[in-house]
Amino acid sequence: MEMIDLSRTIYDGMPKIPALPDVHVKKFFSLEKGHPLNVTEVALPCHAGTHVDAPIHIIPNGKSIDELPLDAFIGPGAVLSVKKNGGEQVTASDLERSGVAVNRGDILMLHTGWDEKFESADYNLHPYLSVDAAEWIVKKGVKLFGIDCITVDLPTPLRPKGFDFPVHKELLGNGVLIAENVTNLGKVVGRKSRILALPLKVKGSDAGHARIVAEILN
Repeated sequence: MEMIDLSRTIYDGMPKIPALPDVHVKKFFSLEKGHPLNVTEVALPCHAGTHVDAPIHIIPNGKSIDELPLDAFIGPGAVLSVKKNGGEQVTASDLERSGVAVNRGDILMLHTGWDEKFESADYNLHPYLSVDAAEWIVKKGVKLFGIDCITVDLPTPLRPKGFDFPVHKELLGNGVLIAENVTNLGKVVGRKSRILALPLKVKGSDAGHARIVAEILN
């Protein structure tokens, strides 16, 4: 059985949205320093690295990541590819024309190729979903939508004052979970798969870091 890892490795100082705290990974105990064992300490915001957003991220009184059922994170994979330049919208018609069937209950992942820019400044100026694309996803009955960019919404450098995250609101407000900073989707595009996007069960959290994998079925 072929398994493809769609998750980012977490490491000290890894890229994240500028407004968020830095990622820290360090040895708390170390064999080299005479401790009886190695123990690593990790400190990072829930929206750095590969993660799944819960409704409470933007919806008042929405469910937190620990309140969601396990089947919300596991389902048939529909992985499609749309190539755009940084700052360009991915529209509903782009998704419709992808050639990949999307069915109710699917986990839909969008390959833009932007994951290749993860450690460059360009990663923050990425393609993003239009509101009509988000509405299309909701109408399709998708349970979770993932993208290989830092966010599904307008890139941070392009946001006007008072920006209100319309794509997050449309998806999370209609029960579609969001996975961001996904990677390796090019290996799964158009292939029959089962996707598991199980997040850490953090009480009350608006997101959970996830080891997302695709189980290839053909």
